Amino acid sequence: MNKMDLDMKLDSAAEGEASPTAAFWAMIRRWLVFAAPLAVILTGVVGIMILAATADKPKEKDDAPHPPAVQFAVARAQPTTIAVNIQGEARPRTEASLAAQVAGRLVWASPKYQEGGAFAEGETLARVEAADYDLAVVRARAQVAQAEEGLAREEAEGELARQDWAALGRGEAPPLAVRAPQLAQARAALAAAQAGLRSAELDLARTNIRAPFAGRLRERRANVGDYVAPGAPVALMFATSAMEIRVPLTDADLASLRLPVGFAASSARQGPVAHVSSVTGGRLRTWEGRLSRVDASVDARTRLVYGIVEVRDPFSARLAAPLAPGMFVSVRLEGSGRETMVAAPRSALKRNEFVYVVRPDNTIDVRRVRPAQTTADQVMFREGVADGERVVVSVLTSPRQGMPVTPIDRAGEAPPRPAAGTRP
Repeated sequence: MNKMDLDMKLDSAAEGEASPTAAFWAMIRRWLVFAAPLAVILTGVVGIMILAATADKPKEKDDAPHPPAVQFAVARAQPTTIAVNIQGEARPRTEASLAAQVAGRLVWASPKYQEGGAFAEGETLARVEAADYDLAVVRARAQVAQAEEGLAREEAEGELARQDWAALGRGEAPPLAVRAPQLAQARAALAAAQAGLRSAELDLARTNIRAPFAGRLRERRANVGDYVAPGAPVALMFATSAMEIRVPLTDADLASLRLPVGFAASSARQGPVAHVSSVTGGRLRTWEGRLSRVDASVDARTRLVYGIVEVRDPFSARLAAPLAPGMFVSVRLEGSGRETMVAAPRSALKRNEFVYVVRPDNTIDVRRVRPAQTTADQVMFREGVADGERVVVSVLTSPRQGMPVTPIDRAGEAPPRPAAGTRP
């Protein structure tokens, strides 16, 4: 056996002796890899159980739930004039279509016969050619003259017939003997001729197309040289004596102004004052008027009632600008006088019909109210809310009658606690 073989045997023997020990420690290492996380988890569970067992138990709270906090404002009585702000469109109270009453060709037109022209009542705006109507008048006058001559002849002949009958001495003469029917026919012929003359003169006068009232021309529909027929419109015109504005009113508006449906102004009871305004040419223009009447029916679709505001003499020279038809305007209707009402912030009105009043015992009194006037900042009441009462101005979820609350004024300071014996 040489040296190389001996060394190989020794190495083999050493490896045989070390194999069981290495395997043991390898098994230990594998067991520790799986057992370590489980040991950590068990240690944590045991620690939590120890902490739970040794911790102090929570004390039960015997206090009742704290009432919700609400902000309130104090309602105050103050003198107020009720006003309703609405909008509408101006339109003429009187508007007409000017038409020719006789046929013919227009031969003349006034310088005022144009859009925007102003004219007085009875002023001639245009003329129809009158030659045919002049001839008709001449013929009618000739017929009148003939009828007058026939009547005079019949009257003379009738008088002679009466005298002849009287000379015979036969008593009362019969009508035919004294030409009574012929005399009646002559008188009728004269009346017809006179009527024809008046008709011809009337047609001649109607060749002048005159303004039926003082106003302005809105639209011209015929020019000089055009042939017009009877009844054919030659212009549209409107009166400048008054302008009307049709405004929508709700039931609440009528209640605020204390007006009934079907109201009509009279000398004994005038309508509310109306302040009419519009921005024209970059400037605010104002006019004064009154509510003259209210419709006697309610619109079935909108449930609105329409009122008519009347502005007199809207084209007066004393005004800075005229109130012209078609202008869109704002109208402020004011009540007949000042009255004392209770004012509260606009946020105090809930769902447009409820107010939550904080009673002295800090509970809620839910009241259904009808505001007399509502603006962007305030709501006014004639009844339902008293002077000095506290009204909720913040959001209150699910309010109910008698609900306890913690009132806080709008400055954020809590008021004193209720007196002993009152509900919290």
